[in-house]
Amino acid sequence: MSENSLSLSPNWLEPQRTEQSTKSSTLQEIKHYPRISIITPSYNQGCYIETTIRSVLLQYYPNLEYIIIDGGSTDNTIEIIKKYESGITYWVSEVDRGQTHAINKGLAKATGDILAYLNSDDYYLPGALFKVAEHFCQNPETDLLYGRCRYVDQQGQKIGEQLGEISQFDQIVDLWGVWWQKRQFVQPEVFWSRRISDRIGKFNESLYYVMDYEYWCRILLAGGRITHIDDELSCFRFTTTQKSSQSNQVANELLKVVQAWLWNTATPIAWNKRLILQGQWLYQVIFLKQVEQSVKTDDHRLIRYFKLLRLILTTPKLLVSPSFHQRFRKLLLKS
Repeated sequence: MSENSLSLSPNWLEPQRTEQSTKSSTLQEIKHYPRISIITPSYNQGCYIETTIRSVLLQYYPNLEYIIIDGGSTDNTIEIIKKYESGITYWVSEVDRGQTHAINKGLAKATGDILAYLNSDDYYLPGALFKVAEHFCQNPETDLLYGRCRYVDQQGQKIGEQLGEISQFDQIVDLWGVWWQKRQFVQPEVFWSRRISDRIGKFNESLYYVMDYEYWCRILLAGGRITHIDDELSCFRFTTTQKSSQSNQVANELLKVVQAWLWNTATPIAWNKRLILQGQWLYQVIFLKQVEQSVKTDDHRLIRYFKLLRLILTTPKLLVSPSFHQRFRKLLLKS
């Protein structure tokens, strides 16, 4: 374990000066650069973590706090971290309770005005932190900032990009019309304020896949202001081993998270929007499960129709689900 004050000119940086990011002209006039804390949770990502670390340190941001929380890696991760430790504010390698716990450990150490976490297979693009700092300085009411995220393959080649479109709570819990319609945030592009972090607390360690999503929802529930930069800030790397590739498990955990909020009348959702979202949730979780079961048992068509009718009678909110309407129309046309 090592803890250092950040050095802006460690020896290992000297050969890389040509990679230095261009500083914002606006920020050059600002005497106080807001402190940015970046947390990298890591476990056995030796093949990618060097790119992650360099992408943070080669920002050359003058008020950076970089924290790495490693879960006791057994590959070459520690060797790589030690190579760059003169630029790392704090790092530790010890067994933990998983990624979310590692992020919370990092948050407990972080002192920044602006906070973020960057997984050890993702990386920032040049100039990202200066753009983030400039935006927060120009928009001090911001609690959550997102930018444009570049999708890359395992080799770092661009395969797509994403720019979210969310500003209020009833949008972020709309998995069907917003989140799964390519309007979502992508984790490495998101930064948030110390102010909102102090208000909502830690990440939920009971969640394995969508702790970031649930955290962003709580920011909105707490009245957080969301703004965005229409510029690429980071790269999300697609790999065969990442948790987010488990699409069914991710979807199930998302549905579990939004369930409580959709049925809680205290959450800020208009009654008509809430009714539609409840119908969509019931369609996804109850109706499709019933269809899957009927297929497995090879039910006769009349039996399937009877079960469908019974389900509608016992769960009438299904009738307000647009997905249910589409499915029912196709069923009638097929008949």
